[in-house]
Amino acid sequence: MRKSFVSMQHGQWKRSFFTFLSMVLLTSSALFAQSKDSKGPPKPQELTLTSQGGWPIAITYYESSNAADAPVVVLLHGKGGNKRVWDNKFGSVLQQNGYAVIAVDLRKHGKSQPNVPGATGNQNQKGSSRAANLSALDYKAMVVLDMETIWKFLFEEHQKKHLNMQKTAIIAADMSVPIALNYALLDWGKVPYDDAPVLAAKTPKGQTIRALVLISPESKVKGLTSSQPAVKLKEPLFGISFFVCSSSGDSYDRNYTEKLFSLLTSATNSKGRMFKETYPGKLRGTDMLGKRLGLEVDILKFLEAYLKKLPGDWSDRRPRYDREE
Repeated sequence: MRKSFVSMQHGQWKRSFFTFLSMVLLTSSALFAQSKDSKGPPKPQELTLTSQGGWPIAITYYESSNAADAPVVVLLHGKGGNKRVWDNKFGSVLQQNGYAVIAVDLRKHGKSQPNVPGATGNQNQKGSSRAANLSALDYKAMVVLDMETIWKFLFEEHQKKHLNMQKTAIIAADMSVPIALNYALLDWGKVPYDDAPVLAAKTPKGQTIRALVLISPESKVKGLTSSQPAVKLKEPLFGISFFVCSSSGDSYDRNYTEKLFSLLTSATNSKGRMFKETYPGKLRGTDMLGKRLGLEVDILKFLEAYLKKLPGDWSDRRPRYDREE
């Protein structure tokens, strides 16, 4: 597994029928592994959370059969898109491979609209007029309000031993890449609870994000950039693994992916944590899903090696002074 991902830094993998076959085998093996459970994995739940300030945040929650052993994957759509791009193509595959999965409608996308019953939003990457009118305040709210609402939900599920949020990944596409990077920095910047005499023993408030998959990364949105948080998150102190990818036929897509990857790999000891891949064609972001390009297979391999196999069993994330001993 590690050898496969190191080779991604030195050239493009050969695209062949084997790639599609691998995807089928990965999915089939997961289903077979769960065959002892006659009920199969839990059915996806359509939920609406409420962020600070009252904004509705719609999610699809794929609970894992692995309970407290389940790593977490949060799925963020691209500009003008919504969580259905994941619901239709990849959310269930991740669930079948042992992950607890949250697909999110960020504010003013999909069903995360105030007083708009049944809103669905666009399902493509072209963007709606509503998305085009997003302000810097909207994008910043996605980081400090919407994503924090998701993390509070994960905390509640973690405490119920439905998942292990200490091993969390975010998969983001184009517009949502700056959001994912800025939230990862916010997550790691949270000061631990003052519930032990030494820092190493204190219960963390954050430090949950361990891997990031960045598809067709945008360099910036209003009020946020990708490079600024990446400069800090690349350092070995955080131990975050990155997989950045793009299409070969879109020059902007390819060029910024190369630039971001160069920035990430400028960190010491980056080899073995930073990976890059380019896929044929001109599709961007989540439009590359379901096209037999091998993207899904590569993501599954990356998450298997750099999220699922990380050390870190479930532990109580409440401060010690709030626990019933």
